[in-house]
Amino acid sequence: MRAPHNRHVPLELLSFVAAIGAGAFGALAGIGGGLIIVPLLTVALGVPIQLAIAASLLGVIAVSTSAGATFLHRGLVDRRLGVVLLVATVVGGIIGGYTAGLLDGRTLSAIFGLVLVAVAVQMLRSRSRPAVEEVVELPGRLELDASYVEPTTGEEVAYRVRRIPLGAAISVLAGALSGLLGVGGGVVNVPTMSMLMGVPIRVALTTSTYMLAATAAASAVLYYSRGQVDALLAAPVVVGVVLGAQLGARLAQRVPQHILRLVFVGVALFFAVQMLLRAVNS
Repeated sequence: MRAPHNRHVPLELLSFVAAIGAGAFGALAGIGGGLIIVPLLTVALGVPIQLAIAASLLGVIAVSTSAGATFLHRGLVDRRLGVVLLVATVVGGIIGGYTAGLLDGRTLSAIFGLVLVAVAVQMLRSRSRPAVEEVVELPGRLELDASYVEPTTGEEVAYRVRRIPLGAAISVLAGALSGLLGVGGGVVNVPTMSMLMGVPIRVALTTSTYMLAATAAASAVLYYSRGQVDALLAAPVVVGVVLGAQLGARLAQRVPQHILRLVFVGVALFFAVQMLLRAVNS
């Protein structure tokens, strides 16, 4: 199944250029690029949303493996927390990938738009809260102490991961959204770690990126089994997001945390409006 395309510029080339930008933003904001690539392919290029989601999932895998390795090397990933949440997101990814096969494109577009609005609102509300709680007493049984070096200041930041069981439960939802919408799960995992679990926003972003590959792979298998993976569309998307992810991973070291949050919110709201309009007008 291929999307109708009447432009003089080949769809594959346009998808490649779009994927570079999506990959850069995905690595920068910890969302795998799906937040941008799905709306771009569907709204701007007219690709059926199921094909766009499948291509996005393959791109998410590429972003996670390339940018995640960079973040791991620089010590910005909370590996213990990532492993705990990864199991939950993979289970959710399978659930979401199966559910997507039961819904039409209009419904998927509406869900996509509503999810983006909810996440943007929550991220805006979190701006007035302290990013990290001060670590004083010994951690509880289901808490983790960790630290990282903030690259923009060189300062070591200690933090405590709290509410791990609740965070794991929400990660099932994140995985389900990844499989359902091809957004990588970061749109839920990032604010969950940052706002609910006490993880600094930068570590939440990088740990989310580290987790994305396994989650997306679990869902992508289901899309492939339904014949919704278009190789001619997916190939330029994957190559583009890999190139963009490398750029984004380097830029992430130079961008202050409050700027990362504002960019995340602004892009989410813009594409939320586009996807909701598509759902209403289609």
